[in-house]
Amino acid sequence: MDNDITKSSKRGKFNPAKLPRTEIRTHCISVRLNEEELSILNNKRGPYKKGEWLRMASLNKLPPVLPEINRVAWTELGRLAQGLNHLLTPLDSKSPHSELTRTELFALRRQIKTLRDHLIPSTFLEQDK
Repeated sequence: MDNDITKSSKRGKFNPAKLPRTEIRTHCISVRLNEEELSILNNKRGPYKKGEWLRMASLNKLPPVLPEINRVAWTELGRLAQGLNHLLTPLDSKSPHSELTRTELFALRRQIKTLRDHLIPSTFLEQDK
């Protein structure tokens, strides 16, 4: 039997013949909340029904919460990746035996450093020194 309690209803009135008797949910617990508590519950439960979320919370089976994407960082990393692609296009067209010029090396090094600075938080960079 699947242990994910969010995938199916186990209330008695939804075809209880398919579930073992011990797994049918027949007990109902009522809870009263003030406006602030209800607001907190509604913010935390996401797409789940209130009772379903309270059951999952009480059984320590809440689904993982994915953080919201940092749109500024996403845009900046996209810009940096595009810059690297612009640098790589002429390098890819060079013959395999030709060496990189100092200008090409400098531009590539600078772009990689900028990308690295955005990927690695400054606290890690300070620890490396």
